[in-house]
Amino acid sequence: MAAAVASLLLVGCAADRARWSLAHAYLAPSAKRLPRAELEEIIGLVSRAWGEPIVGIGQSCGEPTNIMHVVARYGDYRTMVFDFRKISGHWRIIDRGYGTPFISTGWYGC
Repeated sequence: MAAAVASLLLVGCAADRARWSLAHAYLAPSAKRLPRAELEEIIGLVSRAWGEPIVGIGQSCGEPTNIMHVVARYGDYRTMVFDFRKISGHWRIIDRGYGTPFISTGWYGC
């Protein structure tokens, strides 16, 4: 019973983070071009995988359209970066690791 309650709380928290991120995260022009369903898919995957809100979504200039990066908060001067690839019509996390806000801004321009 306790495990079921804990599971419901985690799902609720992930849904709250996803709603907040969809409303407040910075979307680079490349992210704004995504269909809403794809953007929600990406945000949902990060929200379930990471306990902090999303800061921004985008890609580096010149990258293929099936690549996207998500920067999520991790402390004051560090971020968690999720790398995505669209495979068989769905976005998948292909890598993640720590980053810095300075490095992450390269994905916000395109």
